[in-house]
Amino acid sequence: MKNKTAYVEVRSQKSIGAGKGTFGGPDTYVAVQIVPKNVDPLVCLNRRNAKLRGIEIIHCGEGYSHRVKTSRSMLRQAMAEAKRIAEEING
Repeated sequence: MKNKTAYVEVRSQKSIGAGKGTFGGPDTYVAVQIVPKNVDPLVCLNRRNAKLRGIEIIHCGEGYSHRVKTSRSMLRQAMAEAKRIAEEING
């Protein structure tokens, strides 16, 4: 019987510097939330709320949503890492 379940989360975020005429940072991030049995997964990935509920959040990386054509892109590598972690935990 498993005590925890892992969920891969791919979320968009506001690009740093967006709308200010400057080059913005990554607009998508990838994380894994590891949720104990009988606890609902977080809707908003907030570290404070996660800690209160016993949920662990592992940040796997970030990247640009429009730059995912190759497996070498930052975002694809982050997704692959998150998937590997989730599979290891979920079995």
